Formats: sequence, structure tokens, C-alpha cells
Amino acid sequence: MKRMLAIVAVLAAVATFGFAAGEADAPAEGPTRIRVNMEGYAGGEGTPEEIIATQQARLDGGELNANQAAETEWRIDYITALAEAADERGVQWEGVDWGWAEQLTQRQLNAFLAEQGPDILVGEVQMPGFARQGYLEPFPPALAAKVRAEVVPGAYGPMEVDGEIYGIATFPGVNVLFWNKDLLRQAGLDPDRAPATWDEWLDMVEQITAAGNGEFYGGGTYAGPNFGGSLRVGPFMMMAGGGFIDENGDVDFANEGNFEAFSFMRELAKNSPPGAVAGASEGGWWDALNQGRIAYVVDGPWRLAAGEALGIDIGYSTLPIPTGGSAANVTIGAAFYGVPTYAENKEEAFLFIEALLDESVQDLHVQAGQRPPVLQMYSQDADFADSYIATFHETLYGDVSGLPTFKGESNARIWDVFHQHMAEAIVTDGDIREILARAQELGEQFQGQ
Repeated sequence: MKRMLAIVAVLAAVATFGFAAGEADAPAEGPTRIRVNMEGYAGGEGTPEEIIATQQARLDGGELNANQAAETEWRIDYITALAEAADERGVQWEGVDWGWAEQLTQRQLNAFLAEQGPDILVGEVQMPGFARQGYLEPFPPALAAKVRAEVVPGAYGPMEVDGEIYGIATFPGVNVLFWNKDLLRQAGLDPDRAPATWDEWLDMVEQITAAGNGEFYGGGTYAGPNFGGSLRVGPFMMMAGGGFIDENGDVDFANEGNFEAFSFMRELAKNSPPGAVAGASEGGWWDALNQGRIAYVVDGPWRLAAGEALGIDIGYSTLPIPTGGSAANVTIGAAFYGVPTYAENKEEAFLFIEALLDESVQDLHVQAGQRPPVLQMYSQDADFADSYIATFHETLYGDVSGLPTFKGESNARIWDVFHQHMAEAIVTDGDIREILARAQELGEQFQGQ
């Protein structure tokens, strides 16, 4: 009943501002309506009332299972809260669905070239690069100050360039270590003990592989030749002082930190089912986890629910750190919101981003327990501190970055070079330094084109 009353209130509000279906192209008589390239996890197509109606129809259809119904109810609550928060700031909006991954990136690039498109763009690995390339508008000083004062650094750090903030993830994922407690028990290990260092983790992994005797393995992380691999290998590169680019934004594959990280990950890879670590598709890796054949995996916030749905007793912790290294992470499943330089309604667009940070909206991420909120205030809540997503919230205070966009016009080719050589370094017996040197040479060659 509370949800329906809230929906009625939102529908009344949006109707008052001319949101009704069929008026999308009519001259605006009130606040300007902005278009938002919404992210599928929490967004949708159309005005708030249209998104809510679509989700309510799915719910009323009675064909959803319990998990789908709960997710749909959450979406209704989320859009309701977001519409109210935006309305309080005098902002009307409608969602635009441009898909995800390569399809989304291409459509966004076309919008930049045409200087026409939604007033707010959202994306994942491409967004930090768009900021560096000058496609996005820096946050106004007041909003930037508010973000720095109230938001965990990992939510906006990947979108910060030369002291300016160009975007923010309002419910970002980062990598965390998960494990199958039952396999630890079978290996005689404490299922609730998290490894603190790389050496400790590798020792536990090897014990599990030995106990499994070919039936199950210690595991580690997926490292396939694609962004799925880079997103999970990247944190280990950074922890060891390595990374993808240097301080000038140039290709930096052959640094010593990457050698240390890949040497460690090669040892981890020996403790996984043959062919799973670097498969061209992630499917084989996650199949092995779901079938109870690997103990440890590195993944984002959604992994706990996915494992529990299969009846797996899952443990989790922040990532182990190398001796002499430091904690670091890469955003994964993070949807960054930014305002393109071509936007006609920049003021309203930034007010919408502020609405995404409203406590009423952020509370819904806490209630869902799937993605962390980004407001620092939750760190002071004792009940929140004991929750699952507090692990991710805590990590967002540390050294967190997004995957970079390389210089030049050959970004995709440079990533292909890295992906192929990363997988080769981790799952073959080749000389790791020589492999990294080859990757460096090719990367520099393409960067200059």
C-alpha cells in the first residue's frame, strides 16, 4: 500500500509537469525535461510513470519467480524515490535505453561526434576515457565540493582528471574475494578465515587443490583475454605497484609491478580446472564455481546472491595484499554518470546527478543488499557495518580506479594486445618479462597511430 501511494504521488507530480504519455515532443511549459541514458540495473525507457507502469505490468502478469518479483518491486521503489528526489530539485527526466558494452560505447561516440544526444550519459569502462578525452563536462564547483565531502572516494576517483570531477558511480561494484566454504572444510581449513596476504592465499589454494585430487581446485581468478579478465587482474597489478598506464597516460605494460602480479597469478592459475582461467568466454570459469569445482573467485557484489541461489555456502572478504604492497582495486559493474559537453541542459543534468545521491535513493541500495551506497554517512551506522555490502563500501575508501582509455585512435587494438599477452603470461610457461616487453612494444606502436 505504501508503494502504491508513493507511485500515485509521483504520477501526480510528473503529470503536473507535463510528463504524460504523448507529450514528449510538446513544448515544455515548466521545467525543462532532460534525457538520461539510464543503466539497466536500475533504469528503464521512458518517463518515470512509464517505467513504473512497465515494471508494474510485469509484476501484475504473475509470470515472475520470487527473485524476479522482488527485483521488479525494488525497481518500482527505486524509480519512485528517484522521481521524487529529482522533482524536489525541479528536474523532469526520461530514460533512454542505449544498451550496454560495445553497442552503448558506439552510440555514445556517435553522440559526441554529432554533438547531440541525452543530457546524461552512463557507462562503465569507457567513461574515464571519455573524461580524459574532453567529452564530458566537469562538475560545477558546488557539486564537486559536495561530492568530495559526502561521497566515498572510489565512487568518483576513477572519473577525476587534473583535479576536476567528470562523473560518479552511484552504486559501484569493486572486486572482492569469494570462496566456497564447503571446499575449505574438505581441505581441513577454517571456512571463515580470510587470507590476508598473497602468500597466505596461495598456500590455502594449493592445500585445497591437493585435497581435491582432480575433483575440485583451489581456484583464484578469471584471467581471460577480455575486459572480464582485465577487470579482475587489474587490482593485483595495482597492488604490486603496476598498472596499465604511467603518470603521463602512456602504455606501461612492462613495469616490474605487473611482472610481480603476473608471476603470482601464474601460480594461482595452476590450481584451477584446465582451460578455465583464460577461456575466451567467462562461462567455463563460472560453471566451475557453480558446480563446486573451484573454491576461490574474484568478483563483484552480485556473486554472493548468485552463489546462494545455487545453495553454495559463500564466504567473502577484501582482497589479499602482497607483502610490501598496498590495497588497491578496480571498479567492476560500476555505472558512471556524466554530463556530455554538448548537453543543452547542463544545470538540470547535474541536479539529476545530485538526486541520485539523495539519501532516500541511496537507502534503497542498502535495503537491496546487492550494491553498496556511496554516501560516507553509512560508515557511522553500526548495523550497516555488519552487512555484506559494507565490505564493498569499505573498499571504496581506498585506491580505486577504472580501466583507462589509451591515447591515440587505437584504444581497442591496444586493449586487444594487453588482453592476449596478459592471458599468455598467466597460463603459459613463457618468460613473463619477455611477454610483457612484446606487449609494451606493440602497445606503443598502436598508441602512436
